[in-house]
Amino acid sequence: MKSYLPTDVIEFIDYCMDFYGPGGIYDDGRHQPMTWDEAYLGYLMRLVSRPDFPFDGDTCDREMVCQCVMELRDQQELTA
Repeated sequence: MKSYLPTDVIEFIDYCMDFYGPGGIYDDGRHQPMTWDEAYLGYLMRLVSRPDFPFDGDTCDREMVCQCVMELRDQQELTA
């Protein structure tokens, strides 16, 4: 899937993975690290859920993506 995405999107998802992915800054062993696919879905959710907030690919966007992924995981737990 990566090869079909614009470079700036790939770089942003990789940036998110540096924080929330396996071996990332927040990978403390207490939670399951974020997958690349989860980060991409979180990115899409962030764009749809906050069209009023400009996307800059910064800390705010990264944290919004993380929140979207947590919401996805919560929904998956409810339906499992």
